[in-house]
Amino acid sequence: MREIEDFTLIGKTVLRREDSYLLRGKAQFLDDLPEPKNLIHIAFVTSPYARADILSIDAAAALALPGVIGVLTGKDLVDDIKTFAPVIELDGYREVRRPVVAVDRVNFVGETVAIILAETPYVAQDALDLVEVDYDPLPSVAEINEALKPEAPVLHQHLGDNLIFKSGFETDAFDARFAEGDVVLEEEFRTGRVTGAMIEPRGCMAWPDPIATNITLWTPTQIPHIVRTAIADHLDIPESVLRVVTPAVGGGFGTKAHVYPDELIVVALARRYGRAVKWVQDRREDLLTNAHARDHILKLKVAVKNDGTICAAYLDVKTNCGAYPNHPYSPTLEATAAVRMMPGPYKIRNYKYDVCSVTTNTAPTGAYRGTGQPSAFLAIEGMMDRIGRRLGIDPAEVRRRNTVRPEDFPYVNVIGVRYDTGSYLPSLERGLEIIGYDAFRKAQPADRMVDGKYRGIGICNYTEVSGTGAPGWRVRGFAKMPGFDSSRVVVEPDGKITVYVSQADAGQGHYTTFAQLAADRLGARWEDVTVIEGDTSKTPYGTGTFASRGSVVGGGTVIRCSEKVGAKVRHIAGYMLNRDPDRFILRDSRVHDRDDPDTSLSLREIAETAYSMNNLGMPQGEEHGLEATDYYDPPMVTMANGTHVVQVAIDPEDGRVQIERYAVVHDCGRVINPKIVEGQVHGATAQGIGEALMEEIVYDTRCRISKRPASTQSAASRARPRVG
Repeated sequence: MREIEDFTLIGKTVLRREDSYLLRGKAQFLDDLPEPKNLIHIAFVTSPYARADILSIDAAAALALPGVIGVLTGKDLVDDIKTFAPVIELDGYREVRRPVVAVDRVNFVGETVAIILAETPYVAQDALDLVEVDYDPLPSVAEINEALKPEAPVLHQHLGDNLIFKSGFETDAFDARFAEGDVVLEEEFRTGRVTGAMIEPRGCMAWPDPIATNITLWTPTQIPHIVRTAIADHLDIPESVLRVVTPAVGGGFGTKAHVYPDELIVVALARRYGRAVKWVQDRREDLLTNAHARDHILKLKVAVKNDGTICAAYLDVKTNCGAYPNHPYSPTLEATAAVRMMPGPYKIRNYKYDVCSVTTNTAPTGAYRGTGQPSAFLAIEGMMDRIGRRLGIDPAEVRRRNTVRPEDFPYVNVIGVRYDTGSYLPSLERGLEIIGYDAFRKAQPADRMVDGKYRGIGICNYTEVSGTGAPGWRVRGFAKMPGFDSSRVVVEPDGKITVYVSQADAGQGHYTTFAQLAADRLGARWEDVTVIEGDTSKTPYGTGTFASRGSVVGGGTVIRCSEKVGAKVRHIAGYMLNRDPDRFILRDSRVHDRDDPDTSLSLREIAETAYSMNNLGMPQGEEHGLEATDYYDPPMVTMANGTHVVQVAIDPEDGRVQIERYAVVHDCGRVINPKIVEGQVHGATAQGIGEALMEEIVYDTRCRISKRPASTQSAASRARPRVG
């Protein structure tokens, strides 16, 4: 077996091979794909009301428009597509099923009520205004606390109220441990509603095979195999006749890691009409109908000793599901993430939480950049600052006194998650050092006012879940979330390597990093490795790309496959040279005898033997070909960690925030490609700043997205922060 420490490409900066075609505009996004003949373009008639009964739909004028093929309503599709719902097996979760096109009632602004089918996209758009829908508006609700009131309008009558999920947890003797605190602090934190707003909106095209019964669905998704399974389940078609392909993706961030009704619709229509069907989303639809995220209320109550250490913590979390549960995660994704992640890097040994999710007349919420983790860390980090202010202890010192220390590892946190390793305290100290924390504090005046602006420093310590496998998803109730990923590594007859991975690239650099992994484990040139993913007909089954699982799970399976192929390469080389296979090492696309470096074979020579491209036979019992398939399902989760420290200035006249210095320390373990990691940290930090200071989707009293700028009611202002 090759020495595991003998890395040649891991940890090296290799320029991303993706950049060449992306920067030159050569990438093929959905709307760049060649369009087949007789393509049907569709457009969706959507509701302007948050909640209303559909009394009638008159499509006569639209049908009279030249180029319109048809107009379908929800009633036209009930026999084609089952009502849509994720499969969640978790106590406290109550199922809600969604028609892909509303039949009798709409529950949020943007919900589809009819489908235009036309010969061109322009005709389809023109026909939208010609469909007359008669609605009977009903009372609606947008906010969490309003939806929980007894008199609130109930969205789904079979529930009896708007509570779709509720759960709780409490350690032994919690009340007694809480009572041991010298000081009790309580605060409410809120996070504003946001959405991905990717460079490329969504869209999809279903293309039936004119000869066979197969259908290919092109969709910019992060989860192609899960999309295929969901469509097969809801349309009653075999997965074997459905191919899902991911073209270039202009950003995902979790928003494209859902299964959407439109993906089911285009496949159902392609099957019905025997023609290709295409839909491309515009920016308005993007804002109204793609999965939103956040919109959480967190009440955190802590009992603290006079030295600043936390005795016990009680967290009450409420999340906004929107009108329907998303697929495949449901509202339990963010709700359970928030309460499970709140302890983070801190030694909180006594913990209680209550969590619920409510339905409202807003767009469904789902996965986006960390799901409930950012909300949890807003709460605990905000509370660390408040503890410091209350007790007169520097906020950095409060964190030091509560942090899991190096000697504590391996550490099992209060809800049973094992931290095998981490750099919680070193990361904090390094972040403080980079930004010059001690010098800043020493010079900071008591009123925080410097040159007419409030100036302060904020700290955030965090842990981050990555590489969740099946056990982690089962704990959270996701019954149809595989958890594993897979790959197939092939050494072709010419000695070059093809890697087929079950994931789907959305800009992270998979085609570069996975090639590095395979080349490193097989001792090949990076340039000789081709990576293929995002195509269910070519790649083995797997979970997909979200929740920071690319390197851990996708990379893990590439390593496992490459090691298998490497063992076979050594076996064949040993047969060809009549030597012990254990003597061989893989380097420079050759197999070398470690004790006789002048004796070697090229990878191509070995591949020719494996594929019977010469007059040599194969070793006894060895199969032809040079490939392996493997699956990697990591145990529970891998925990990364880091610290952000930011120095800001706030104008007291208008509240504008200026970021003066920003330090990030992120411990992500062994780095595959440093330049790619740096880019991901930079991009994620910028995106986080945008969410904190400039982004919020606000619904008005009629549950319509308000035009009021987010800056007038930011998530930060509602959390009542103070400059630290």
